[in-house]
Formats: sequence, structure tokens, C-alpha cells
Amino acid sequence: MPVSSRDVLSRLDHRVPPTVVASLESVRSQAPVVARPAASVVLLRDHGTDGVTGLETYALHRHSRMPFAAGMVVFPGGRVDPSDGVPDVDHGLGDPALLACAVRETEEETGVRLDPADLRPWAHWITPEAEPRRYDTFFYLAALPAGQQAADISGETSAAEWRSPQQLLSAADAGEIAMLPPTRSILIELAACSTVRQALASASDRIVETVVPVAVNGPEGWVFEYGRG
Repeated sequence: MPVSSRDVLSRLDHRVPPTVVASLESVRSQAPVVARPAASVVLLRDHGTDGVTGLETYALHRHSRMPFAAGMVVFPGGRVDPSDGVPDVDHGLGDPALLACAVRETEEETGVRLDPADLRPWAHWITPEAEPRRYDTFFYLAALPAGQQAADISGETSAAEWRSPQQLLSAADAGEIAMLPPTRSILIELAACSTVRQALASASDRIVETVVPVAVNGPEGWVFEYGRG
């Protein structure tokens, strides 16, 4: 039975972070910024110790001075460049410009060269309207190609590392690292996969639906409602 990319949303913390709440009132009267098309790649590998193999993903720790997602743990990616082509987001995750962006950004930030045919569609998130910088981001899964190694070469990160999805989630829960809802949602689902093969297989018949977080001030304070695009 096909799995929808929205199924994981009920497992997210819907509370809006205090740092975001502080900016909500100031932007409420302003027209939202247009979200720029972007692509991100969840790079995967099998790694084992003591004969036990586990799934790991390459996590980038962004510098605290970055204008977007400062201090957050993210996957390699960025906005579409003119050299990638003109994206038509209505074509979804198979759009040539988005695939070109995903391949280029991965190489620029990790040194890993991917083939567009190796990218597996996984998720589609649009930054909330309250943010001054917004991205219409398509996420893909990709296995680390044989014979290649990932390295921290982007200049936008303070560190980069291979860690299992569960290790990253545990570190976030302990307050050791921070991550945005799209990153957490992807890690939650990948934590159920034990190998790269299993993760890529789960993407084969996946239904990717757009998620647009909307901040709402209700009885329990500010919360995100994860609407459809």
C-alpha cells in the first residue's frame, strides 16, 4: 500500500518555537515573501560496527550566522540556480531543474557526485509565510555512490557528520542540536529503516504531498498546522 509523505505529520511537535513566535506579530501585516524553488538531498549509507549494519545520513550543522536555518542541522541543498534551468514546480520532484539543483548542491557542499537517476523523491515542504526567507523545497533520498566520500566543503557549516537518524533525533530531543520540522519528519521515517536498500525501496511507491506549515494562535498558544499546498 503506498505511503503518503504526510503520514508522519501527526508525530511532530506542533508548538511554534519561541524565537519564531517573537517575529510573528511583526510580519503579520506584511505580504508574504515568494518562496524560492529549492532542492535538498538526504544522503544515505550503510555503516556497521561489530558486524551490525545500520543506516546513516550525512548531517550538516549550519553556522549560527547564516541568514536562514542558522545553527540548524540540515541536509545538503539550496535554491535553484539559473545554471540549473528554469524550474516548473508543478512538475514536482521530477522537474529537470530541481534534479539539477539537487545534484549540484550536493557536490558543492559534500563533494559527492550523484546521477539524477539515483535520486528518489521523498518530501515537499514550503517555508511558512511568516518567515522573511522562504523556500519551496523538494527533498530526495540518494545512496552514497560506491568509491565516494562525503566531506564538509560548503563553507556554510560548522561541522558535518554521518549519524543514524535515531542518533540525530535523540540529540535534538536532548537539546544538543536543533532542526526544522522537515528535517525531523524525514528522520522520524528513516529511523524505521535499517539499510539504504530498505529506505530507497520505501520511496518507490511513495505519494509525495506538499506541506505548508501555518502558525496559528489558539487556546494552547502558537502552534503549527501542517496544511496542504
